Amino acid sequence: MPVSPPRARGTAASPRILGRILGIDPGTLRMGYGVIECRGPATLSYVECGVISAPASRPRHARLAEIGRGLRELLADLRPTAVAMEEAFFGKNVQATLALGEARGVALFVLAEHGLEVTGYPPATVKQAVVGHGRATKEQIGYLVRALLSLRRPPAADAADALAIAICHARNQPRPPVARAARAPAGRASPERRASPEGRE
Repeated sequence: MPVSPPRARGTAASPRILGRILGIDPGTLRMGYGVIECRGPATLSYVECGVISAPASRPRHARLAEIGRGLRELLADLRPTAVAMEEAFFGKNVQATLALGEARGVALFVLAEHGLEVTGYPPATVKQAVVGHGRATKEQIGYLVRALLSLRRPPAADAADALAIAICHARNQPRPPVARAARAPAGRASPERRASPEGRE
């Protein structure tokens, strides 16, 4: 189980937490996740980010099952009140598009088990919300996520994308989410989950 290190900077008392958003960047090998808290209409704070991964040598169905178990553990640990995920898009690579759809389906199933609704955002909408235009590069997203959440260094790409999705959701709400927290299911063995040290030591 990863241990969350201290925050990037700032020791003053924070305003009351109004909601906790989980952003998900789905994938069949690596699922990026990022969690932020809303402490006011325009105040966001970093909680945790990282990657849930499965060995590439395993069949796709086994990888998806492993990532699903990791997501269950993540929900029990971090108890988000709202979830946002990148929407499926139709690219030139049909197999990649199908694989992304399968990864999203596993995440949607696990989130439904915990009573959590999911809001989807197209990649261009996420980039617009974080960077200011819909053609931003991954480097630009990482840089802006670092700045917005006062992290010591940019997160890894998958985790940065997930944090960007969470930020996009926060900025598209009339007020911070206050939905019920996830219900913790019965424990099971989980796959590799790496909480990123970005923003914390």
